[in-house]
Amino acid sequence: MPRTYRRKTSWGSTPLEEIERAASEVKGGKSIRSVAKERQIDRSTLRRYIKKRDTQEVKSVGYSGTASAKRVFSEEVEKELAEHIKKLAEQFQIFTRPCTCMWFTK
Repeated sequence: MPRTYRRKTSWGSTPLEEIERAASEVKGGKSIRSVAKERQIDRSTLRRYIKKRDTQEVKSVGYSGTASAKRVFSEEVEKELAEHIKKLAEQFQIFTRPCTCMWFTK
């Protein structure tokens, strides 16, 4: 008999529209804690959503990846660097370690 997965928590099940309505109430002057209690939304989730909404466009609710936060180069610089490395690889033949060992052991 196959097992079926049954979710044990309700995390991440709050619809985006519901959080948007709660955020507009907070913007209207109500406290985050009271709105979160009325709408049964975790106040940390609501606070995080409001913070995201103020800085950028929000398309989903919940956590996002941190790869963009730890990024060293911007997209443009990364593409330029990749093109430059490819160009150098085409101009100069890259020698592997066994190949160079053969040349210098003669």
